[in-house]
Amino acid sequence: MKNPARNALALALAAAGLTGLATAQADTKATSISNSGIALQSGWTDADYANAKTLTPKVNHLPASSFDYNAAAAQAQAPKADVAGRRGGADAKHLLEQRLMPVTAGEMDADGGLSPEAIGTGNINFTSTRLLKALDTAYPTRTVGKLYFKKPSGATYMCSGSMIKPGIVVTAGHCIHDGVSSFYNSFQFIPGYRKVGAVETRPYGTWTNWAYARTTSDWVSGGGGVPNLRDWAVIVFNKDAAGKRIGDYTGWLGYQYPSMIGKHQSVVGYPGNLDLGGQMHQTSSMVNNYGSNNGIYGSDMEGGSSGGPSVLNFRIDYTNSSTAPSDNNGNRVTSVVSWGYIDPAQKVQGGSQFDSVFGTIVSDTCTSYAWAC
Repeated sequence: MKNPARNALALALAAAGLTGLATAQADTKATSISNSGIALQSGWTDADYANAKTLTPKVNHLPASSFDYNAAAAQAQAPKADVAGRRGGADAKHLLEQRLMPVTAGEMDADGGLSPEAIGTGNINFTSTRLLKALDTAYPTRTVGKLYFKKPSGATYMCSGSMIKPGIVVTAGHCIHDGVSSFYNSFQFIPGYRKVGAVETRPYGTWTNWAYARTTSDWVSGGGGVPNLRDWAVIVFNKDAAGKRIGDYTGWLGYQYPSMIGKHQSVVGYPGNLDLGGQMHQTSSMVNNYGSNNGIYGSDMEGGSSGGPSVLNFRIDYTNSSTAPSDNNGNRVTSVVSWGYIDPAQKVQGGSQFDSVFGTIVSDTCTSYAWAC
């Protein structure tokens, strides 16, 4: 049904020359933003990248129920949706960017002071590893990348994201919207990103041509607090000059829901506290139930890993035998990193489990941007 009041507001804004972003932000419940005809992609300098801040909401408590592995496993559900990804693999030599970037003394000091532990005071076991450079251009790790963006103030921030469709990146809601009233802008996605010292490599280029971003009403109405029921978002990026989408080069991950809580997962992203956010890291852990559709898991990753995928069976695919294990579908995203703990010694992160709302967001986005799917 049409909303006369909203239509009148839209007409008034249009008459005043305030369209697009202004229309979206006039309604604080708006869950999406379009870049059609709006010059939001401001110029980026080396200093913008060097000064980009991490963005991960944090909480300061750990309920006793978080330690009940058996209860979490009992809540594991048969998936209601299971969508496969694809390998991709178009020739990306023309997209490769390699350059020297400044290294500040502050960066070196921060790196030298790190001493990750295998298990924190949260007592959730996990394994953690930096991923090898060769994996930056191998499927499925090449589907994961670094997400840069700007707040309305112009300050630069960074999160992580992954390909969920040929032209769609999935990340956290808090990486596109502040949870109160404002969308961020100038999104950039860099698959397979790596920076070691002053040497920076972007094997699949820098994608700045975003067209649309959407999160959930739970996030935009949640006041920015965590845990949030559905802290997820998607961003559509346009095709490049060759007519190809990001996923044509990198491939994309599948997704499954609800399949996070009570499962063993791998979480991949670019934590600012490890290797200065310059290299992809992976942690693997059992996911316990935190309540409110959130799962928690052991991790030594902190800010910068937000929006990174939590993946069921993150691996190079193999041919199933007649005795294939259960949940053998590889590379299914079930959630994204949403929050961590105020006390870093806990070494615990959490995220919202995908559900039918996520499926609706993806299908609606594919209806509006069919070429991206």
